[in-house]
Amino acid sequence: METKRHIRKSVLKLRDELPQSTRQSMSRRIIGSLMDTDAYKAAEAILSYVNFKSEVETELLIAEALKCGKKVYCPRIDEEDMDFYRITSMDDLSEGYKGIREPVPEGERLLSGRDISLQKCLMIMPGSVFDKERNRIGYGKGYYDRYLERYPQLPTIAVCFECQIVEHVPAEEYDRKPAMILTEEAIYT
Repeated sequence: METKRHIRKSVLKLRDELPQSTRQSMSRRIIGSLMDTDAYKAAEAILSYVNFKSEVETELLIAEALKCGKKVYCPRIDEEDMDFYRITSMDDLSEGYKGIREPVPEGERLLSGRDISLQKCLMIMPGSVFDKERNRIGYGKGYYDRYLERYPQLPTIAVCFECQIVEHVPAEEYDRKPAMILTEEAIYT
């Protein structure tokens, strides 16, 4: 476990050191590539994280998905669990867990297992570190791994900067790999 923590810390330091203008430019490239995928085009509903600190910026993705008539769901943390709630604009988000913008937890906006089975969904995953075999280190709490354990049928794409790709990520049996990773330079499948 200490190894994951060490890898996460060193890679996040690299990501944090990227100039904001560089991150914005690379984010636009990554999101453009994402929107060109068959998985995105076929999706009726997008489950997307809301970027925080130096993560790949997802606001463009969220805005475009809403403009195209896709349903958009964003995560909300409630103690040890994460659920997704529908938003209709960025105004539906407010500061929540650790300062991350989250949707209001209104019952009728909750994405249920039934909704997932009836809609063509696509989950956009964040992460701190990845390798070319699509192994992933998150932020240490396992929210996405537990969510995907509940809904393993969800198609997933992770987005990150190329500086977050390392030679090898130590993986546990409970770690969930995204089907694809997109960076500003490459696509890993």
